[in-house]
Amino acid sequence: MMARRDNSDPGDTGAYSKWSFSWPANRRIIYNRASADINGKPWDDTRKLLWWDGAKWTGYDVPDIAPTAKPQDVGPFIMNPEGVSRLFARGMMREGPFPVHYEPFESPVTNVIAPKVRGNPVARVFKDDFAQFADVGSPDFPYAATSYRLTEHFHYWTKNNHVNSVLQPEFFVEISEQLAKEKNIANAGWVRVWSKRGSVFAKAYVTKRIQPLMCNGKTVHIVGIPIHWGFVGAAKKGFPANVLTPFVGDANIETPEYKAFCVNIEPSTGPVA
Repeated sequence: MMARRDNSDPGDTGAYSKWSFSWPANRRIIYNRASADINGKPWDDTRKLLWWDGAKWTGYDVPDIAPTAKPQDVGPFIMNPEGVSRLFARGMMREGPFPVHYEPFESPVTNVIAPKVRGNPVARVFKDDFAQFADVGSPDFPYAATSYRLTEHFHYWTKNNHVNSVLQPEFFVEISEQLAKEKNIANAGWVRVWSKRGSVFAKAYVTKRIQPLMCNGKTVHIVGIPIHWGFVGAAKKGFPANVLTPFVGDANIETPEYKAFCVNIEPSTGPVA
């Protein structure tokens, strides 16, 4: 059964029940009984998964209860004695209100789910650092930036190794073809990237890999910033990516919010000597 390659998807549910095999019983979605109400009727007729036909459960997945169990007799969460779902939070952990999607503290768009909430309400942020955040949707910092690691490097360590530095010798930022055209930035040309906290100079890598996002009807461009350069090492000297990043502590382990922040970008002649 693991060799099955039928990618048909009746009901357009994303279950693909005839593609390979899912343990146990080829069930694709755990607790799929929860897709129907107490009477066995789908909560949303446009997104049906399982339903009670009067004699048995039927639909697009293998039911996680007895096929003939009446809806009123078996709740959706059979592994919990109370028959309902749970919200689990370990003792001594800081938790916010009921889970919703939180935008980062710096975001080019307003959180449409919780428009009055900025960032995680229980994140650790100092007052002076908060003052260095760009306003949500600020025209001065319209682009979403993210930092990341390259295959050829590991953190900041391997910039001191000659072989790794040959493979990735110079600090660059990665942008889409659309943003490059909009800002008149040439591939391999110098750019200046700045946030409300600092500014860096880098070579531009114009790529198809990064694409603009459409967020609530607004086009949002992305600037990708690898982290591996600095003032020492075997590679060419470059700017640390964290010159740009905000000072935010995750609510529990206080990992900084380095993966999402706002910047601006422009063509440049390079760093001033």
